[in-house]
Amino acid sequence: MPGPTVVTGASGFIGAHVTAQLLDAGYYVKGTARGAKLQLLKAVFGSTKNFEAVEVNDIVSGDLAPTLSGVNAIIHLASPLAGRQAPEDALNSAIEGTLNLLRHAVKAGISKVVVTSSWATTLNPSLAATFAGVTFTEKDWGNTSREDLLTDGRTPLYVYCGTKILAELAGWEFATKHRDLDLATINPPFVYGKPIDGLATGGGITSLGSNALIYQLIAGEPGRPLPFQLPPYYCNVRDVARAHVLALQLPKLSAEADVRDKRFIVAGPGALLWEDAVKVLQDKRTALKDRLPTLENAPPLPGPLSKVDTTRAREVLGMKDYVGWEDTLLETIDALLEVEKSWK
Repeated sequence: MPGPTVVTGASGFIGAHVTAQLLDAGYYVKGTARGAKLQLLKAVFGSTKNFEAVEVNDIVSGDLAPTLSGVNAIIHLASPLAGRQAPEDALNSAIEGTLNLLRHAVKAGISKVVVTSSWATTLNPSLAATFAGVTFTEKDWGNTSREDLLTDGRTPLYVYCGTKILAELAGWEFATKHRDLDLATINPPFVYGKPIDGLATGGGITSLGSNALIYQLIAGEPGRPLPFQLPPYYCNVRDVARAHVLALQLPKLSAEADVRDKRFIVAGPGALLWEDAVKVLQDKRTALKDRLPTLENAPPLPGPLSKVDTTRAREVLGMKDYVGWEDTLLETIDALLEVEKSWK
């Protein structure tokens, strides 16, 4: 088991779950955050003797040497959410944040690094291949460029997916040139579930992260149409966190191996389609019936739903079981209803 581990973005949705699972497994964790999040992090995890909250205000160009001192491994989760920054700023944050961390890791003699990426790196940022009847694997990559992402009219989701592609590619290119670096990426689709209590800041739908997509099902005028059907692939946040912890424990690749052999798609079984989700909520959360969209005239899917292949995560990481979509949906809805109370 590695010694002290840095978790960047430890106050975030996934980062907090990674931190909790590492602590449960006996790791010493240095969790990074900035601003008000730092104090929340201390309040939630500070009573644990194996936890240290560290302020990192600039992961893009800051000096990370003090944070990485005495550390054996890094899990890098700090990254901008869709729509939170102007496209160019989001690009620079995602790419340079990753590269700055990897450069400092190599300089500090830290080889073990796990980076949170996304399933969205396996297809073009339009996400059109979702409904093309194909199968996504770790060998697939989306095609984009800085110029493409800075084109006028690109949606925040398009830019976010594109920045994930370019940031992950930059990380693997760096690892190819620095073979002492033992890099792994975890590539989930949309991540849902119950957040760790005590780390929320702000209010309203913008504070919900990816759970805001589920919140659409219970927010709005009665009788409204279903939300636009995004790719229905999902992974429960606890499973995503578990994958990061398992990746830390993998042995280093042989010198002859493809440096990208530790790229892992993790996703729950089946698909979380909005129409099916509403039916479950009608049945299992009857008190919400007046808050749900109508199922009348629900549009068909635009094409045959593609599949996400999680074979490598199962065979190499040991990710054999996942929380299913119905349990993930209900867990998320119940958590959102609790969050709502804090807004009033």
